[in-house]
Amino acid sequence: MADKKKQDSGTISQQRKAREEFLELKRMQSGSVPTPPPPSAESAAPKTFREKSQNFWFYNRYIVIGILFLAIVLAVGIKQCASRKDYDLTVTLYTATQLSDKQTEKMSRYFEKFCRDVNGDGEVLVGVVNCSYTDGGSRQITQASDTKLQAILVSEPEAMLFIVDGKTLERLNAIPSSTPLFSDDGIALPKSFYSSTKNEVGSKAPAGLRIIRRNISNTTMQDNKDAARCYKEADKLLKKLQKEDS
Repeated sequence: MADKKKQDSGTISQQRKAREEFLELKRMQSGSVPTPPPPSAESAAPKTFREKSQNFWFYNRYIVIGILFLAIVLAVGIKQCASRKDYDLTVTLYTATQLSDKQTEKMSRYFEKFCRDVNGDGEVLVGVVNCSYTDGGSRQITQASDTKLQAILVSEPEAMLFIVDGKTLERLNAIPSSTPLFSDDGIALPKSFYSSTKNEVGSKAPAGLRIIRRNISNTTMQDNKDAARCYKEADKLLKKLQKEDS
């Protein structure tokens, strides 16, 4: 008899528990109580700091890499802008004889003697951009020089002076344009230019080079204040150079 009562009590408890579970399920379905995560999700959830870090990296690694890449690009750009020199004039070296960057640095120092502080920053700086190449040499170098030159012609208002030889002057004059690229024929560079810009082994720039000023009349640069100011200063520099051999 006691065993039967015990059995009946267990059955009632099981029925009560089943009824409570059923009611709990109905409450979860109606939204009155939150639904617990499944056992698999609960066991898979990261618990330690290391697990949470690994989980974050797994799901967000591409976003993190993208942010880091943009930050590096931005930092490099800011550094370049901060370190970029503000030149008073820019001279473009475009010759069919390739010259070294050390020689162009000496050219910068040479032209600074004939220039003044155009931008008013307290110092005179003349930049010489090396677009020289070897005629008949590497095609890649020639193409790179031409690409650099085209970028200067399009976007550098202070680039008013060009050092050319007979071949490169002919190439520049052949560029299709409704207005002439240069104001005049320029002047032959003086003897002091060659002696001041020779390299360490005594090699000089090729003879017969000319320095010529760009034309801005009837061009998009005509109304550019920086271009107009540099155009006038370039004219003054050319007149000073003309007096060097006189």
